[in-house]
Amino acid sequence: METTILDHVVRYPTSGLDVLVVGGGIGGLMTALECWRKGHNVTVLEKSPHAATIGDAIIINPSGWSALPKYPTMMEELTKISIDAQRIFYNLDGSIAGPPLEFEHNMKGAAEHAAFPLHIGALLGRADLAQMLLDQCERLEIPIHWDVNIVDYGEGLDVKKGFAIRADGHRYTADVVIAADGLGSKSHRITMGQQTRAVSTGYVIYRSVIPLTGGVSEILFDTVQKSGRGEFRLYMGHNMHIALVLSKRLVTFAITLPDDNQGTATESWSSFISSAKLLQSLPPIDKLDPLIVAMLKSLPEDRIVAWKLCMRNPQPTWSSPGGHVVQVGDSAHSYIPTSGSGGTMALEDSASIAECLRLGAKGNICNAVKVHELLRKQRVTLLQRMGLAVRSSLHAKETESPKDAPEIMLQGKWLWAHNPELYARDNFDRATLHLRNKEPFQNTNLPKGYVYEDWTLEGEIERETSGRSLDIHATGDWSIN
Repeated sequence: METTILDHVVRYPTSGLDVLVVGGGIGGLMTALECWRKGHNVTVLEKSPHAATIGDAIIINPSGWSALPKYPTMMEELTKISIDAQRIFYNLDGSIAGPPLEFEHNMKGAAEHAAFPLHIGALLGRADLAQMLLDQCERLEIPIHWDVNIVDYGEGLDVKKGFAIRADGHRYTADVVIAADGLGSKSHRITMGQQTRAVSTGYVIYRSVIPLTGGVSEILFDTVQKSGRGEFRLYMGHNMHIALVLSKRLVTFAITLPDDNQGTATESWSSFISSAKLLQSLPPIDKLDPLIVAMLKSLPEDRIVAWKLCMRNPQPTWSSPGGHVVQVGDSAHSYIPTSGSGGTMALEDSASIAECLRLGAKGNICNAVKVHELLRKQRVTLLQRMGLAVRSSLHAKETESPKDAPEIMLQGKWLWAHNPELYARDNFDRATLHLRNKEPFQNTNLPKGYVYEDWTLEGEIERETSGRSLDIHATGDWSIN
């Protein structure tokens, strides 16, 4: 069996596996690319009528790009659309709370990251990233069917197939159906027997992309022009924080506040709030950075998305009993933005599931899927919890100053030096023996020495409201070198 090359991408010999990816977002498209590269026959279904053009900024750590050198055209494109910004911590009034910091993987003395020697600028526009992945799918001639609304999933153990069922009853069939359709995925009915319950974190995030065209405030325009390589500003205050991206390519903000219980926010890009109403929920204007005030006042009324921050408890399983339906990305594990890892984990999923399916081959799909789950679950669950811990730390109590910024955001080499494809390859056999014979197995894609523990979202919210802090870095090696 021979390899083939298309758009300079080397494809493994055909596996004979038919893979159906439901969802044309970031995780779904990268899953399609990685499955194609591993020799699987891939088709993508997406419910939107066209490619997404909405969204603000997203952070992708190098572990999400460990496979990027395998895609030379896309690698070149990423260098054009990524934002190589520094992180700068501010108090709400605009005074600086800490010195500028590189993202950890670019710090002097840091360990080699997973995409080394590429220089990875961690910030991207969501729309830019989605378009880059879509363009690569088109160059590799991966079929994408738009305007297909999948409302249910199933599997036939007799025929060893998975199903994705359209709203009109039409059934799509494949050896493996990968649900990459996000928070509202209907795949939970077959993986867990019921839909997952969204638990409110008690907060709403208000987010927008700011066009640097007519009507933008002079102070914002001037600040962007002076930002050089770009800035990722984090404003920290009492029970709130603001993330602001300033670059010549993209200007976005995300303001996290307590939920006002007005019922207008949903987990959707289609619920909006006016800038005047948002300003009423913020501290008095004279206590805010004038840049933030000017930025909000310059926005059209329909440009601020109100997104209710919910999470789901860590799921006990991501796959159907027979392994013919499996979830990746937000379908399997949802995050709040302060984790800084939601997009990265979706891309890591794509590399892991594609390699596990290659190693398991057509005759061993169920084991391949269950191995993928075993290798991924503790890692993603730790990062879900980390997002809650970081959010709590960023929100100082009324009588306190924000905590030390570098400690708040510490991630460590265990995160961005991880290669999910190699990890799956190196651990597949031992994980298989664990699943079949209960032989010992311990994941090593966590901080070395970390003591893993299960948790629930309800427990974390109760802990936070009762004033009991969580030291996420209490055990394990979180260092950058």
